[in-house]
Amino acid sequence: MLESMMRRGRARCPRGFTVIELMTVVFVAAILLAVAVPAMREFAIRQRLKAVNAELVTDLQYARSESIVRNQPIQVRFRIDDPDMTCYTIHTAGVAIGRCDCRKPIGTACDDVAGLDELKTVQVLRSSNVTLAPPASPDNFVNFLEPKGLSNRNDFRVTVASSTGGALRTSTNTFGRPQVCSPGGTIGGVPTCAD
Repeated sequence: MLESMMRRGRARCPRGFTVIELMTVVFVAAILLAVAVPAMREFAIRQRLKAVNAELVTDLQYARSESIVRNQPIQVRFRIDDPDMTCYTIHTAGVAIGRCDCRKPIGTACDDVAGLDELKTVQVLRSSNVTLAPPASPDNFVNFLEPKGLSNRNDFRVTVASSTGGALRTSTNTFGRPQVCSPGGTIGGVPTCAD
């Protein structure tokens, strides 16, 4: 009788997975991961690129508005010569000798220059796979002039580029307003740059 009960108990037990079934599931999961991981990495870098460019546009608008509110010139100056980062500082512009250094800790970029007030400093680490590319020095800055916030340069351009090949270019027009385009149409959702 005991033997008969054991047979019935075995018959009711659900059957497990075979080794072949388990290997098939692992193989399919590995293929899905191999396809999804690079796509997710590229997506994350493009989102970072868009975020850095959005902050740049906002900061250019901020510098323009501060020149109007303060009734004095405001300068946005870039640095690309650091191996660890690209950066920029928004500060008051005046007759002071010297330049703010955006590579210093945030809040201390203008400490060594009397007469200049740091308004904001942004540092973009190269390890983030996103870089800023302003015009070459000494033209790596733009001034917004009082009383209307006009730009001293209508050809000022900064390209925010990623390691995946995407890029956004932000330029200021004569009125100091930033405009964004994508060189070669590498980033969707924004106009392709004319040149």
